[in-house]
Amino acid sequence: MALKSEQARALRRRVLGGLIRNLVLFTGAFALLCAAVEIFVVPPVANWVADSTSTWRTLNSYGQFQQIMADEGFLQNDELFDMWVIELSDAGYSTEAGTLSKVQDDVNEMQDAIAEYATMMSDPSVNGQAAADFARKEAEKFGVIDETNAAAATEGVYDAEGDIATSVQGAGEDETASGEDGGSAAQPSVPLVSYETILAAEDIVPADASAARALAALRASASIQALRLSLALPSPLVPPETDESTAVRILVAAAVMGYSQPDLNAVLENAYRESQQQAYDAWIPLTPPEMAQAVGENDEHPVWQIEENNGVYQVRNVATYTFVKSFKLPLAAIVFVIGWFLIIFRSLDKSLRYFDDLSGAVGTLLADKSAPIELPADLSIARNELAVIRSQSLADERAAAAAEQRKNELVAYLAHDIRTPLTSVLGYLDLLRETTDLPRDTLRRYADIAYTKAERLESLINEFFEITRYNLSAIPIERETVGVRLFCQQVAEAFFPEATARNIRISIDVAGTDQFFVDPDKLARALGNVLRNAVAYADPNSTIAIAARQDARWTTITVANRGREISDAHLETIFEKFYREDGARTSRSGGAGLGLAIAKEIVVAHHGDIEAASQGGVTVFTLRIPTRGDGQAAPAQPLAPARAPRPARAAARHAEERPASRRQSPARLNPCNARPRSVPARKPVRDNTGEPRRRGPSR
Repeated sequence: MALKSEQARALRRRVLGGLIRNLVLFTGAFALLCAAVEIFVVPPVANWVADSTSTWRTLNSYGQFQQIMADEGFLQNDELFDMWVIELSDAGYSTEAGTLSKVQDDVNEMQDAIAEYATMMSDPSVNGQAAADFARKEAEKFGVIDETNAAAATEGVYDAEGDIATSVQGAGEDETASGEDGGSAAQPSVPLVSYETILAAEDIVPADASAARALAALRASASIQALRLSLALPSPLVPPETDESTAVRILVAAAVMGYSQPDLNAVLENAYRESQQQAYDAWIPLTPPEMAQAVGENDEHPVWQIEENNGVYQVRNVATYTFVKSFKLPLAAIVFVIGWFLIIFRSLDKSLRYFDDLSGAVGTLLADKSAPIELPADLSIARNELAVIRSQSLADERAAAAAEQRKNELVAYLAHDIRTPLTSVLGYLDLLRETTDLPRDTLRRYADIAYTKAERLESLINEFFEITRYNLSAIPIERETVGVRLFCQQVAEAFFPEATARNIRISIDVAGTDQFFVDPDKLARALGNVLRNAVAYADPNSTIAIAARQDARWTTITVANRGREISDAHLETIFEKFYREDGARTSRSGGAGLGLAIAKEIVVAHHGDIEAASQGGVTVFTLRIPTRGDGQAAPAQPLAPARAPRPARAAARHAEERPASRRQSPARLNPCNARPRSVPARKPVRDNTGEPRRRGPSR
């Protein structure tokens, strides 16, 4: 959109430039902020949201784990335990149910011995060999196992010197080193697995157990302690669903088969990994609701996060987290749009504040034109324009004050001029009314004086009426073709009596002119007002020269007279309303300062112009009228007297009537109040009076 004001264009450049710059900076900063948030803030927040809304669950592979352990011989293998039962049966112990009560005391004493052995193994002050010897003696004492079996039971557990082998490991177990004295550090305690627990794992009620089976359970308990086997639940080596019974059965089988703790751990770990893989392969093909049900969730549209850690699969439903995460981009877009909106709003608010600043400056200027104009630097052009407007306004106020003063002076002069002839009229009429025996010559002289004063009053009132009418109404120009010579002669003839009274001659030079298309009545009034002004101010015994020149476009009429010179300052305002050069001269001539203003209105209504020049005692008024009545078709030409004013020629013919010192040819004049040469626009006014009546010279 094109802007006419330079200030508006400057503000648009500044506002739009600042807006684009701020938007680019905000976009870059927002992008960097989003990248930083995505790198440093989003991961921990995302984890916190995910951890708060969901729980990790390990795939249930207990069934697969049991099957694998059964295949390895640790579960569902009764032959292992029954082998020891058969051995004890061969040693003379009963296999009948309920015979445990017959050897209950021996079983309890052996249980206590195993417990004491476990305590000795965890005591750092007790030598490992001493604990082994104690175990053999107790076993031989009760006839549970012989020396060969006892040594076999502890084979691989003790080194050649009788210390606990450092290769035996358990969960949370510390290594020990042999000292110079053959002692060893304490081993982590291994939970005691009682014979009752072992019987319960075999689905045997202790009170109903046979003596051989109870002693076999004691033997298994002793072997678990001797081999330092343990399986604490929950354990990372078995599924979380593994119960105590299954763990005890695994330990008993490992003890019977003589597994060390590291070997047992390896078997359990491999079995658990394999069961997890089988469970995962079976879980993946399920439908989303079935997958959720398999891990204990109740969701029709789950979103899974899967992690595999050392062969163990953990899953969790992050549907809530995904839902929350879906708001990330819309939220970022909303923040981005809000940021843009705030920047644009701030820019618009700043641009609107310019209007407040301008409004405040204009209000201050209207309230006090002498107050300084305070505007921001962005409005420097507007500040300069307001300064120009203030200067013009002050000049207009001064001009208006001067015009008001001139009008007041004119009113004072007019009141004086009206009162003086009105007093004379009333006085002479009073004499005529009261005195009836006056001579006829006296009566006529009184009547002539009263009539002359009344004419003076009428002239003053008509001038005011005409200028008011021309200012308030459109002048209807009714053109017709008129001869220039005849027109100038008829206007000049109306002023011969006044000129003759002052011994002033009026010469007419219209050589080379033909006709022009004008309103003769109104143009005659304009030329008559100029000529009246020339007659009033011309020197006595001088000549007023009327000259006309014509071409296809313009008709130029000049009126030149010799008299008091008009200063340049007064020439600038001579065509203004109520203009009077000085009070004394105006009073003498009787003018109201409106004749030339009326003449200008009429000439402008003809699409012409009028100007005045005064130099060397010669004053020239120039009227320039379109010949064809269409001033707009004529190109601008410089105005000049066009050889029309020839006061010297007129003066030469009457040289004998004037002093020799005044016989000189005036120089050509350049108008001091020349207007632009373009044809002025038509200013409509209205004329509703006829040709002014021919009166005698006003006094």
